[in-house]
Amino acid sequence: MAEVFAGFVVGYALSLVVAPLGAVLLVRSNDRSGVAQRIAPPGTNVVALSVVLHFAAMITLTAIGMIFGMALAGIEDRRPAGGLGSPNGVYTALVLAVTAVVVIPTFAVPAVRRYALAGAVVFALLFGWALPWLASRG
Repeated sequence: MAEVFAGFVVGYALSLVVAPLGAVLLVRSNDRSGVAQRIAPPGTNVVALSVVLHFAAMITLTAIGMIFGMALAGIEDRRPAGGLGSPNGVYTALVLAVTAVVVIPTFAVPAVRRYALAGAVVFALLFGWALPWLASRG
């Protein structure tokens, strides 16, 4: 049960960072991108957009964290060996593989490449390494 709660905590912490950052980046990209103008027209209040993004990020990332926590609990029962700087190397490899599968297709869009890579690194660090360490302490 500690693994699922650790996933919730890591997902919520990530949502606290992603929501305001995403709102600011979306509003800043209004002058360059037609997609951003349809989502957030010029003059959009950044605070209101941040609240909406925070709610969506909180629901999504905490659910992802709880799913990863359940996966960690299941893998921990079968393969508790550490590796890759993590208490559970198999779980960390799973998170890295899932992150790669989701992020690699975004590299086709040059404007998003840098942000996708930064987001993938943060996602992999928090869910792949911080979650197992937090679960092992709880």
